[in-house]
Order: sequence, then structure tokens, then C-alpha cells
Amino acid sequence: MQLENAVKVRKLELNTVLRRLKDIASLLNEPGELYGYLDRLRENYSELNVLINLFPFEPEFKNDGLCLFGHFDELEERISGKKGSFAEVVNQFKATISGNGRAALKIGITRYNFFCLEDIVKFCLNLKGIEEDMHLPSFNVFPVGMIIKNFIGYANEIKKKINGLGIELVLCDDELVEILQVVQFHAQRGKISDKELVRLLGVIAEHAFIGPQTIVFDPYHRCNIKCKHCFVHNPKIHHPQEFLDRKFDYNIFKGIIDDATELKVDGIILQGDGEPLLYDKFFDMLRYARSKDIGVSFFTNGSLIGENKAREIVDLGIREIYCSFPAGIPKIYELVTTSGNQEIFHTIVKNLKRLMQIKRESNKRDPRLTMTHVIHTLNHHELIDMAKTDVEIGADAARFYLIRLDDNNKHLKLSDRELEVIKRDLPIAARVFRENNIDFVDNIKFQLEHYDNNTGAWSKDIFLKEGCTIGWYFCLIPALYDVSMCCHLRTVGWLNRQSFKELWNSREYRRYRIQAKFLRDNKDFTFPNGVKLYDEHCEHCDNHQTLITNLENLRKLGLYKFVKQ
Repeated sequence: MQLENAVKVRKLELNTVLRRLKDIASLLNEPGELYGYLDRLRENYSELNVLINLFPFEPEFKNDGLCLFGHFDELEERISGKKGSFAEVVNQFKATISGNGRAALKIGITRYNFFCLEDIVKFCLNLKGIEEDMHLPSFNVFPVGMIIKNFIGYANEIKKKINGLGIELVLCDDELVEILQVVQFHAQRGKISDKELVRLLGVIAEHAFIGPQTIVFDPYHRCNIKCKHCFVHNPKIHHPQEFLDRKFDYNIFKGIIDDATELKVDGIILQGDGEPLLYDKFFDMLRYARSKDIGVSFFTNGSLIGENKAREIVDLGIREIYCSFPAGIPKIYELVTTSGNQEIFHTIVKNLKRLMQIKRESNKRDPRLTMTHVIHTLNHHELIDMAKTDVEIGADAARFYLIRLDDNNKHLKLSDRELEVIKRDLPIAARVFRENNIDFVDNIKFQLEHYDNNTGAWSKDIFLKEGCTIGWYFCLIPALYDVSMCCHLRTVGWLNRQSFKELWNSREYRRYRIQAKFLRDNKDFTFPNGVKLYDEHCEHCDNHQTLITNLENLRKLGLYKFVKQ
């Protein structure tokens, strides 16, 4: 047994050396970084030995006694791979206690539970009938550049607390150390934010260490423009009065923002099923979120951003404005919207030009103005004119976005000929952006590459293959306070029943995230509001850019291989 364990330890040491050699190789063209990395390596050379000496090492989950991996059934069974293992271990342990009163229990440490050892220990102590409050520490993932040191300190403190109580910590995952080393390495490089690394680690560990990257709010349901492609306000849709009058309660919003601050949410977007600037609490929402130092963005049609509002937007430090502008000339704007008024086009251009002028005069970098152009049969020929108008406005960025089809706007589906016009004009529009220093957010490339001419879908089964990681990055909160895991109203809970923080950290939300991570195996799962995990909306996923970026980051950072275990 000693020889077998020594071989396992040497294997772990070898894997770690190879990992660090790969890190060094990746820095050969960056001498400054390489020297810095070697300095850190000298400082941290003992981490592996400390970890090995801290726990017995049993990577195949084989042990001579009882071994528990979680403090609730889903976590235990996720790690053990055996249905019903939680009840089995608990019952066996209880029976052993009643037999001799001195049963020893092992806690197996893996990537899926290394951060919640105190909860598992508390559960074990409860099984043993020990109700004393031992003040067990919690794991702190920050600073990420010291994550291994953080974990060693955390686990060591727990070991001291449980010494002599018949509970032993055992390392059962031979890749956990490597995972933490990779994450720590990239945190120390500083090329990617700590929050992004923590969310990627969350995807691997199947745990939400922090809140989402983005919370989207739906504050108001009325609109003054009503585009024909809109899936809420196009002329074929008639909403009940209650829907049109719906508003997001300001005090509930403040409570969510307070939770979001604590959860380290990067930013919020006020979007809505209407024009947010029509809501009389809109600027109160902006002010409160900014007072909590949360990044704020919003969607607008641009028609209501007058001089005073533009100045306050700049003064507040709003991060980004997405202006939905579906035309490049007034005549097409009148055609695409139900306003019946070409003058609105000129008003929007004037408003946005003035906004950008105020930003320049204030020597501010924000807000970033991103022009968003939804493309369909009525405006497919407008890409170049749209780009020229964006230049006139002085926008910072622009994107084209193929229409998301449903039963009410499918008559706007692009024909094969129209798609060819788009492909012809797209490089010219891109050149206009490039020559005028406008950032071209090229998500339309992905849509065109994966476009299904029969259905108008663009993401098809891509995420069935790779899985969906949106549960760690995004959520949508409509004005009914039903929290959706993605942009297509997959309800995970209600904020009139619990706080946002409670819901985000709940076992139910955890379950939904993991099911989406393994999307192909769980596509028929149904959310509380009756919507399936995978349906036709996934074939034109509005979150596709976030999902693609997540996959690219996992691969680029060497973390992808740890995801599908």
C-alpha cells in the first residue's frame, strides 16, 4: 500500500512539473513575464509538497473505510457516480456508530467539493451527534493569484478543528492540484480578470463562487417606436393592458442590486420589453446601481436622449449604451418601424451625435455607444448605409444581428438572395467601420456560418455538443420578478419568495446549471414555468456570443480538458 501511494504521489509530482514546463514554454516569447513567473515559482515551490503532506492521496476513490463526498445527495452522487450512494453511506455510518460508537469517516476531496469542506464536516459532526459550534472557516477564492495558498490554509484549519473526532480528509482527485495551479498561473499573469477565472473555475467545479457576469432587467413594457421585427411590439402582437402597464418595482430593484454588489456581479443591463427611458424610475435605477459601483448598460432606441439626459448619462459613468437602429436612411427607418415618421430618424442621429460630443467634451471614456442593427428582409440591403450613419454619429462600436424569428415575425425571414446581398455588403461595411475606428462586433459572422436557410436558425445543435455554461454568467429578471437562467424565460425561481442571493446560491439553481452544462443528456428537462431546457429558441440563441467566448477561454487557458469529467 505504501509503494502504491508513493507511485501515485510521484505521478502527481510529474504532472505538476509538466504543467509548469508548459507554463514556461508559453512565456518563452515574453521574457519579462517568464522571469516573473520563475520568481513566483521559487516563492511557491513548496505548495505541492504541502498539499501532498496535508492529505492522504487516494485518486481512485478506494479506501478502507466509509467515505463521504458531499453533505447532500446530489453532490455525493455527482462525485461517487453511484445513484443512492448518499443514503447508503449515511445509513452505513449510522449503523457503525450504533455498533461501536467510534466509527471513522473519510471526506473525499475533489474539484466538486474542495470549496465546501466545512459544510461536509458539519454534516459529519451532526451524524456523530456532535452539535458544538466549531467555528469552521470558509474557503475564499480571492485573491485568485494565491488560490492554492488559500486552499492549504483553509483545509489545514479544518484539519486542526476535527483532529481526534474520527473524521479524515482524503485527496481523491489527481487533477485538482493541476486545476488550481492553472487558474493561479493565469491570475498571476494578469491577462484575464480574476472574476472571469473564478467563473471558469465554477464551470469546472460546478459551483457559483460569485454572481453572474450580467443581470438583465426588464423595467418597462411600453415603447414609442415599435419596430416590425420586435418580438414584443410588432403590429401582429396585441398585449393585455396589464402587460403594457407592468413596471419593475424600484425597491425590489434596490434589493437585487445590494445582493449583486455582495456577489461581485460585473454589471447590469436595463433592457426590457419596451423603451427603458419611458419609465419614470429609469434614472433612479441608473443612479442607485452606479452608487454601488456596478457597471451599468442599457438598450434604447435613442429617441429620448435629450441634452439633460445625455449629460447625466455621461456624468454617471454609464458603461455602455446599445442603440437599436434598424436602418441607415430615413425612408427605411419609416418602413421598418410603425412610427410613420421619418423625422424620428433625424432626431435619433442628432441625439446620439450630441451624446458623443458631450462625452468628448467631458474627457470621459464612457459610455461606449454600440449601434445594434437587426437585419431582415426589409433592411437587408442597408448594411453599408447603416455603417455610414454610425460613422456620422461617431459611435464607438457597431454590430449586425440576424433577426430572431418567431410566429409573429417569420414573414421577415431572409431569402437566399437577400443573404447573398448581406454577404456581399458585409466586408464593405466592415471596412467603413475599420477606416473610422469603429469597433465591429462581428457576431453576425457566426450567425451566417451556421445559418439554416429553411428555419432561419443559426446556432442549431452546437451547444448540444459543447453544453451551455450560461448559468454561471447571465440571468434575466422580468418585471414579474421570475428569474430566468437565460434570455428565453427559463424560470429558476421567483424573487417574491426569496432574495436574489438566496436563489443564486440555492441547490435548485445549482442543479439547473449542471443540467445545462450537460445539455445533450438533459435537453428534455422542464423548468418550473414549463419551458424545456432545450427547444427551438436554442437554435437562435441570443447568448451565443457569451457561450462561444467561454469555450474559447477554457481552451486558450488550458482548462477545457477538465470540464467534461
